[in-house]
Amino acid sequence: MSAQVVAAIKRGEVVILPLEHSYVYACDAFSLAAVNRLHQLRNDLPGIAAQVLVANAQTLEGVAQGLTPDIKLLANALWPGLLTLILQPSQSLNWDLGDGGYLKTFAIRSPKQNQTLEVIDQTGPLAIAIAASAGTPSISRISNPHGLAAIDIGQIQPGPASTVLALDGEKLVVNRVGALTLEDLRKVVSTIQLPSE
Repeated sequence: MSAQVVAAIKRGEVVILPLEHSYVYACDAFSLAAVNRLHQLRNDLPGIAAQVLVANAQTLEGVAQGLTPDIKLLANALWPGLLTLILQPSQSLNWDLGDGGYLKTFAIRSPKQNQTLEVIDQTGPLAIAIAASAGTPSISRISNPHGLAAIDIGQIQPGPASTVLALDGEKLVVNRVGALTLEDLRKVVSTIQLPSE
């Protein structure tokens, strides 16, 4: 099944993949037509940026700039897993995640889902968004009226969202506490702050 999905992504198609707690639409992050199709499937408003999935922390060097030692430490320690980093894209990248290239940051993580990691290993970075219409809850079972290539692992148990970290100047700040608590994060990097700190 993953071979069909990989082939579809390489053809510039949108596919459906499982994550830890939901299904997502996914496509080649560098294919503008595929990213546009992903947003069309969701009925997204213009200017909405897709998130990015990568296979491992080493990929960060190729897609992001301004990587601090603390960011690298967190990615190496907590990926794959439910940690999302808000980073600046590398200036050498030629991609548009749906925001027209206007946003100065993007969201990236490595999922703890073996079938999806196997796909990313063969395709490179993927643009993703929840496989549901914009503004509706995430889905735990595949609904596939468009007949997209998919990896269907059956019902996925709901769970916490990823924890989101962003750089605020030189400081790492928690934008959203999710599966990883502040205590979990501070075991890796003790200086991580909440926005109010």
